[in-house]
Amino acid sequence: MALSADEIRQAFEALSQELERDQRHAEMIVFGGAALVLLFHARESTKDVDAYFVTPEPSAIRTAAEAVAERLDLPSDWLNDAAKGYVVELTSGATLYESRALRIRAASTAQLLAMKLAAWRDAVDRGDARLLLSQIPGTADQIWTLVKQFVPPHLLDKASYAFEDLWETLHGSS
Repeated sequence: MALSADEIRQAFEALSQELERDQRHAEMIVFGGAALVLLFHARESTKDVDAYFVTPEPSAIRTAAEAVAERLDLPSDWLNDAAKGYVVELTSGATLYESRALRIRAASTAQLLAMKLAAWRDAVDRGDARLLLSQIPGTADQIWTLVKQFVPPHLLDKASYAFEDLWETLHGSS
C-alpha cells in the first residue's frame, strides 16, 4: 500500500491523538520517501514513513503507531525506525507536522541526500538523490564535504561513487 501526502498527514494526526490520549509527547525526524513526498512533492506516494524516534522511548511510539495502523487500515509498519542504521548524526530540517503531543521534522537536505547515497539502489534512489542534490548549492567538493559527515563510515565508498555518478550525470565531470 502506498501512502500519499494526505494519508501521511492523516496518520500523523491520528498518531498525535493516540499520544495525547496516553498523555505523551513525541518527537521524531523523518527520512526517505516520506520526507520527499511531504517537503518536495517529489512523488505521489511512499510505501512507509522512515523515522528516528527522538522521544519518548521507541516502544511507546510503536504502540501508538500500531493503534493508528488498525484504526486507519494501514500496514503495521507504516511508521518504522528501520533507517536508524543509516544515521550517523541526527539533524533536523523543516517541520512536517506539529501538535501539542507530536512534533515531526524532516532531516536536513544534506542528511537526506547522504542517506540516499548510502542506500543507493540505483533505480530507486537516483531520482530522489537528483532532486536533493539540486537543493544544495555549491561545487561537487563543497557538497560532498557537507554530505559525507552523514554517511556511515562503512558506506563511504559506496556513497562516494554514487555521488560522483550523480554529479557527472547532472553537471559533467567535477
